[in-house]
Amino acid sequence: MTGAVILVVVKSVELGLPLWAVIGGIFFGSLLPDLDHPSSTIGKRVLFVSVPLAGLFGHRQFTHSIWPLILTIWLFNLTEHANGYVMVLMIGYMSHIIADMLTDSGVPLLWPVQKRFGITICKTGGVLEHIVAFGLLAVALIF
Repeated sequence: MTGAVILVVVKSVELGLPLWAVIGGIFFGSLLPDLDHPSSTIGKRVLFVSVPLAGLFGHRQFTHSIWPLILTIWLFNLTEHANGYVMVLMIGYMSHIIADMLTDSGVPLLWPVQKRFGITICKTGGVLEHIVAFGLLAVALIF
C-alpha cells in the first residue's frame, strides 16, 4: 500500500521537496504507527520507545487512532503553514492507518473508545492483504 501512496503523491502533489525526501518520508511515516509493537520493523530498532508504548497502550491502540495526527497538526500548526517534510510523514502515517482499516482488525480511531473502524477486505497478514496492496500499486502505476 505504501508504494501505491508514494506513486500517487509523486505523480500528483507538488510539495517542493526532493524526490528522495518524498519517498523516504512517506515510507518512514508509514512505519510510525507500529512504534507500539516491539517486534515491528521500526519497533525493534527503537526498543526504548516501543517497549514503553506497548506496555502503556498495547498494539493498534493509541498509535492507530486520530490522536497522533491531531497532535502533529497542533505541534506544527499545519492548518496555516504546511511543512512539506511533516506532510509526507503524515501521508505515510495515514496510509498505514487506512491500510489497517482494510483488515479484519480495524483500528480504534477514537481511542480510548475501543470501537474499531474499518471495512474487512482481508485478514491481517493474509495472502489477500498482499494481493490488495499489489493491486493498489498496479492501479497507481497505470494512472
